[in-house]
Amino acid sequence: MQTNKPSMHKATNIIATIAMKISILAIAKLLFFSLHNRNNNKIKTKKETTMTASKFLLLLLLASSVNPFVSGFTTITEPPSPFKWPIVGTLPDFMARGGVDKLPEIYHNMYQEFGTIYAMSQFGSDTLIISDPYVYDTVLRSEGKFPIGAAESVDTFVNYYRENNITMGIKSTSHGPEWKEWRTQLDPDLYVAWKSYLPAIAKTANQISTVAGYEISGNDNNMDQKVKFVDFISRSAFDMFYSVMYGESPQTTNSAQVKPDDIEFVKASKTAFDLTGVMLTNPLEKIFQTDTFQKFNVNMDKVMEFGNEKAVEFLIRVREEEKKEGGKGDGVAATASSSTTMAEGGVDEGEGSKCPIQSLTNRRNSLLGRLVDKKLPDDELGTLTGPMLMAGVDTTAYVMSWLYLNLASNPDVQTKLANELKSVLNGADVTTAEQINSLPYLKACIRESHRLTPSSTVSAKKLEKDVDIVVNDKTYRAKAGTQICLNLCALPWDEQYVDNPLEYRPERFMPDAIEARKGTPSEIIDHPGFDDGFGRGKRRCLGANVAKAEIIILAARLIQDWEVTLADPSQRDNWVPKQYLMLKADPYPDMKLTPRQ
Repeated sequence: MQTNKPSMHKATNIIATIAMKISILAIAKLLFFSLHNRNNNKIKTKKETTMTASKFLLLLLLASSVNPFVSGFTTITEPPSPFKWPIVGTLPDFMARGGVDKLPEIYHNMYQEFGTIYAMSQFGSDTLIISDPYVYDTVLRSEGKFPIGAAESVDTFVNYYRENNITMGIKSTSHGPEWKEWRTQLDPDLYVAWKSYLPAIAKTANQISTVAGYEISGNDNNMDQKVKFVDFISRSAFDMFYSVMYGESPQTTNSAQVKPDDIEFVKASKTAFDLTGVMLTNPLEKIFQTDTFQKFNVNMDKVMEFGNEKAVEFLIRVREEEKKEGGKGDGVAATASSSTTMAEGGVDEGEGSKCPIQSLTNRRNSLLGRLVDKKLPDDELGTLTGPMLMAGVDTTAYVMSWLYLNLASNPDVQTKLANELKSVLNGADVTTAEQINSLPYLKACIRESHRLTPSSTVSAKKLEKDVDIVVNDKTYRAKAGTQICLNLCALPWDEQYVDNPLEYRPERFMPDAIEARKGTPSEIIDHPGFDDGFGRGKRRCLGANVAKAEIIILAARLIQDWEVTLADPSQRDNWVPKQYLMLKADPYPDMKLTPRQ
């Protein structure tokens, strides 16, 4: 891949502009003298007439040959693409390559065939696929004040929220002032204050690990009640994010403690996510109101009812506690100093606190408690919790399922990780950002898992205005509304930049390896655009920092306590990445947990 050179591109455009102007002036001059001669009744010979016409055509061809697609004297190149049919676009080519079930392979093979930029189109919806993250950065820099988020492309959720008047869901999937208001309300207490939730996440991870072996591997007394590992991971994601939202875990991973309603929420959330993927790849499901569409709505209803009920329960408990204290403090808003401590990652243990909600595990250590203190309207709290819990569960669960599959399939890597955890933590939980930063091999394992098995094939973005994208000194124009994607299955899988790209080698992302790549073509795989699946720019996932912390904290706890292996080693490669709303291994192999010595 060539490096982009803006200065050379600029020089090329200047030359093209000058050539165009000279050609246009020459044509104008030729037309002027032709008219002048006609006005003077000059009679041309047949030869002179032919020469005049030839000059005119030659100059016209010269002007047009400067660039057949000229806009404002900028040379616009059409991106390479499979054959584009009327109406259906490139869909026949997509289906011939394997369709949705071969999505990662298709994106990689098209990169090899067409290069670092190519186009796709289906039923009038255009997509531009970019492989260079530095080029994609120019797209992110073109975002306006109210950027369009990836969630807006998931019209199953968008339509459901609008049809059912889910206020906070509508705001989160829009891109106007209402989105900005939503983001501004939540950003300080979730994206910024992520460190303050680490103790609660660590406590929940410890509870999860305590029962993991029994729940997954079973024993003589509960073999029929074993939980599939992939489902256990979904419950784990739910427990951890629930503890962030409410300050305590519902312990859905513990069969002795779990409540049926909590399990139903996890199942409904997972089903809604998976069905969304099905409907996005087959729009006819919604048009004809199929069983799939109806099932999606039923499960979304369950998600929203659960979220609203939990918010109501929380608010009732808050009001009751306030009444017991005589309503002191108008809801007991956090003090400025306490808020600063939270934002900086401090943990308020409640010592000497005047907060009356001790029975709620000090609500300022929960997201919902902080939003109550900020006077967020009760009805907005009710429509906030369902979508947030769902997003916080499923996206994190997809990433974690790939991580543990890679660790189980590569026992030597897992042993090396266990040694790092023992050396650094020696049995302790991860409760601080400093501890997270002291685990480079664990972070490298997560980063390599994303490189090899991303939870999505692309990182997508739309803009409200046209944008010119320069790749290898050629300018491509993405019209407003075009889906512009960074291909996560191109450079990260290209042996030109990655040695043995289909092997799981976390050592690639250790600090010394990253340092050694600087100044080489392979340095490109260290670009932040390839770091994780939570997006970049102004619409980066609101819960990204919390999700990344959850992944690290749970992995640190589980791998210290358990050796995670494939129940049947022969199933190591008997799965394929299948597209739902996100990618997941299908079928996901069963796992076995053995106490680590």
